[in-house]
Amino acid sequence: MAVTGTKVGRLDIRLVRGDTQRVGGRWRKQNLTTGETTPVDLSAWKGTLELRSPDGREIWYTQACATMTTDGYAVCDIPADAFEDDEWDVRRTGQWKVCVRNTLTGERRTIGWGYWTLSD
Repeated sequence: MAVTGTKVGRLDIRLVRGDTQRVGGRWRKQNLTTGETTPVDLSAWKGTLELRSPDGREIWYTQACATMTTDGYAVCDIPADAFEDDEWDVRRTGQWKVCVRNTLTGERRTIGWGYWTLSD
């Protein structure tokens, strides 16, 4: 039985200083024989959100995902005070991604990514 992961599509997001926000992704697999798509159980996985510089080389912010579901979702909560420091006055755009890691096997997958813009 052949099974493959589905393409991770890009999603651009806008973040607002002073607001609590949620960012995440969903992992599903498609059976190539039947065409059936099923979610991956992420309840035993750990997830992380990374906000990176525009070129992706520097990690400016990381946050663990508090919500890992049996139907494939990894959701990270960004607190309202996350972007209060003065450095965020000049950090206005970049790349983001949500990665998940299996705590038993160490397998790592990117399940969401795109570009972010920070506004006041």
